[in-house]
Amino acid sequence: MEKIAILVDSACGPTPDFVNKYKIFTMGMKINLDRKVFIDGADLEKARFYEMIDRVKDFSTAPPQVWDIKKIYERIKRSGYDRVVSVHVSSKMSKLYEACDNACGLLGGVNVELIDTRNTSIGAYLVAEKIAELLHAGRTIEEINSFLPEIRRSSFLQISLSTLKYLIKNKRVGRVQGMVGSMLKVKPILGMDSDGYLSTLSKVRGGSRVADHLTDNAIEFVKQRPYNVKVYLTWGFDENRRQVERVRDKFIPRLEQLGIKNYTVREDRMWPTIACNSGPGAYGFAVYGEEHPIN
Repeated sequence: MEKIAILVDSACGPTPDFVNKYKIFTMGMKINLDRKVFIDGADLEKARFYEMIDRVKDFSTAPPQVWDIKKIYERIKRSGYDRVVSVHVSSKMSKLYEACDNACGLLGGVNVELIDTRNTSIGAYLVAEKIAELLHAGRTIEEINSFLPEIRRSSFLQISLSTLKYLIKNKRVGRVQGMVGSMLKVKPILGMDSDGYLSTLSKVRGGSRVADHLTDNAIEFVKQRPYNVKVYLTWGFDENRRQVERVRDKFIPRLEQLGIKNYTVREDRMWPTIACNSGPGAYGFAVYGEEHPIN
């Protein structure tokens, strides 16, 4: 029987439980803090990053070099796996997918299946988690590829930002250009469009109303997709955790009012990769729900 490894990059925000349950390999993005380069999840853990970030003047991200990606795939192969399912953030928002594709062209004897989630952060995570579930349930990679368009549509990401400057600096603006320069008293809620670009979902005047908009948007989504519901909330700075909890406490009762009782909730602090791109003052709320069960 073919032994399949699953690899997920740090921009997807994989949780420790997910990594342990499915024996996930992770690929850390490069984090540049005042010109000192770290690998997310390898020599830079979350706790250290958030201790450092207030003292850092400049920070950014970059994908691993093609040669380093090649070595990661080869190391997985040497661990006894026949095939690698390599799951990544949207190719429209990062050069990582292209770098992985180039690395695959240099490989010999390593079978890699690249998957573009067309999502980012915790929205991409929810796609990755579904893929892992299906693989461990015995579904083939070919079957998963046939499900992939619907799996992508089943993940709904919302991000609340305090500023767009980090998206602009890291060239992650996508289709949000219309918001640039118009942040005064306006809190944008961003998400992903069907092409895999970051886009504006809502423009909210006043930060106190953001939680209501996030909740309303998610409820409208899950009304049409009530199966296999999952919720993932993430935050950067400690003070943003209170905002995440406010969203959770508004959303869960309304979810249950829809008759949806079987759901999971995950809460985890942002990986440094995500915090560098969105800004550590951001927080995210993602919901996964299927129109018809995918099993």
